[in-house]
Amino acid sequence: MVAHSYSGVYMGYLADMLRAEYENLLVKDVYTSKLGDTDVEILEVSLGEQKFIAMFQSRPLKEGIFRWSLIITSPNNTRTLKGMDPLDGIKLALKSSIDAMMKGMEE
Repeated sequence: MVAHSYSGVYMGYLADMLRAEYENLLVKDVYTSKLGDTDVEILEVSLGEQKFIAMFQSRPLKEGIFRWSLIITSPNNTRTLKGMDPLDGIKLALKSSIDAMMKGMEE
């Protein structure tokens, strides 16, 4: 996906964030859709032979605040998060969860 100038969450946000923050990950878009005002994306993410699936959805609530959820599943672990945050809070939560998932894949 192409970087967007939009200052909020957009369709493809998780894929773009993963590609920018984790150059060692192979990110494959499986599904993206807009359901009403909710953006949904499902990704397959690989680190060598290890894989996980991530589903991210978000929708704007008010200026700069988004309701979002993330489900990440690997063969050994599943993480589920949700919140109502500005973009920097979402990015921090996503990065923390991806870091934990990658650490679990290395063990």
